[in-house]
Amino acid sequence: MKKITTDYTDDLGDMKEFKGSRVLSRTEERALGIPAPGTPIRMVRKTPKPARINIRMGEDTLAGLKARAAEAGIPYQTLASSVLHMVSTGKLRLELVKG
Repeated sequence: MKKITTDYTDDLGDMKEFKGSRVLSRTEERALGIPAPGTPIRMVRKTPKPARINIRMGEDTLAGLKARAAEAGIPYQTLASSVLHMVSTGKLRLELVKG
């Protein structure tokens, strides 16, 4: 049986220019952040930074929020963020009345 070989060099397009390139040294690879062969690759998932918002509210509303947060033993901004998260995910339902 005759062995068939396929030449894929025509499919390389612009990659042909790399044919005469030199191989990087390990020092150059390290400088570029290329891991050594056989090194297990760690996938690092970056968590998105939380968005910052500004809210205007009355002093009595803020005082009430701070009081509830103190009862729970958490910062008032954490409580406000938690409540907003629960509303946005549907875990806390609000009955809105149109005026």
